[in-house]
Amino acid sequence: MKNTLLKTALVFLLTIPLLGVYYSDFNIVSDSNNVILSWHTNQEEGLRETSIERKVVNGAFSSVGSILAKGDNSSYTFVDENAFKIQDGVYKYRLKFINADGTYSFSSEQTITHLTSVSKKTWGSIKALFR
Repeated sequence: MKNTLLKTALVFLLTIPLLGVYYSDFNIVSDSNNVILSWHTNQEEGLRETSIERKVVNGAFSSVGSILAKGDNSSYTFVDENAFKIQDGVYKYRLKFINADGTYSFSSEQTITHLTSVSKKTWGSIKALFR
């Protein structure tokens, strides 16, 4: 009985909508110089857009981009091409689901270790000199 109650509670908690948004499969991959985020939504009731937020371990979250809502049962991919511009290390990402009425909720946080090649960092600095 106790195990059945626990399983029922877990299933209930995992299917609670975040302000009308059911999301799943939130994944992050470090791919040489970029960080690639992907997720899937099953339901997007009232969702206007999703803001992608990043922080270093002891920092504050800030938006690195956003994607407009496509509708129920959609898959999304976002490539953070600016991850190489900050120090190598551990980053945390989260999704901010913003509804049409301005209310919002957050996904769980995902952590990744991202290392960038020295040549990529140097080239980025050289390009910045000529802007």
